[in-house]
Amino acid sequence: MRLDLNCIVCNINQVIKVMDLVEVEKSKKEEIMREVLKYLSNADYSKCNPEVIGKTWDIILKYIENDNPYSDLKKYYNIEILKMAEEIENLIESSDNKFNTALKIAISGNLIDFAAKHEFDLEMLKKKIMNIHELNLTIDDSKILYDRLKTAKTVMYLGDNCGEICLDKLFIKYIKDEFPDIKIYFGVRGKIIVNDVNYDDALMVGMQEVADIIENGDGSLGTVIERVSDEFKERFYDADVVIAKGQGNYESLSEIDRKNIFHLFMAKCNPVSSSLGVKTMSIVCVENKNSYLSISQ
Repeated sequence: MRLDLNCIVCNINQVIKVMDLVEVEKSKKEEIMREVLKYLSNADYSKCNPEVIGKTWDIILKYIENDNPYSDLKKYYNIEILKMAEEIENLIESSDNKFNTALKIAISGNLIDFAAKHEFDLEMLKKKIMNIHELNLTIDDSKILYDRLKTAKTVMYLGDNCGEICLDKLFIKYIKDEFPDIKIYFGVRGKIIVNDVNYDDALMVGMQEVADIIENGDGSLGTVIERVSDEFKERFYDADVVIAKGQGNYESLSEIDRKNIFHLFMAKCNPVSSSLGVKTMSIVCVENKNSYLSISQ
């Protein structure tokens, strides 16, 4: 989806968050902000926000001399949720529908997002997971996803944020339990950006135990197909099913002409929630609209 004017506010807020995190001095803050505002004033509004914020991020890094300012926070959330893995797996095992419960838990992890404007903490996430039976998907295409997986040989699972990657790993485990012959690729960002997962994050949580990790070759806050590597693009289009986690992947892929894409995420802002006809902070498992049209025609 194209950049919404409200996305400009998110870009600016992200700049302020990072500057505060690494304690940038006042004079340098002003210098960074001036360059960011100059860039945003000339940005191509036909682009999606994940691509635009990628450039904003590059400007920040040029000034702060730290290519991974969220490193400690990313490790913290990965470690803390890994500690919960056994308890979460017991919760899934005791449910009536393991696949659906694992899917909803994976989506609940999308609450973790340092680029969004909503507030969250670990206790909030734990409470949401432990009460997952009370959580309903506002849009629920999980049965369609399940049916597509029945005949799939390959799946491209696009990762999103730190912490939630641990829940993605659990969901992938249950996909493989249901469909043991499926080959799964786990896509990560090619460069560090905010708290999005990269290759090192995937290794840290042991994603290689359930999937082949593949970098996309780009540093956008999503999956911008025009910018990814040729190898990644080939895997993306060759996969029978694409599971795209997170709002950034929805924003960058929602208008792409490719069937069998399923978006799993929390709609964290009005432009995105409005595009789906749901309330902000709703959680969804939604088949890509363009892919639906491709199948229908």
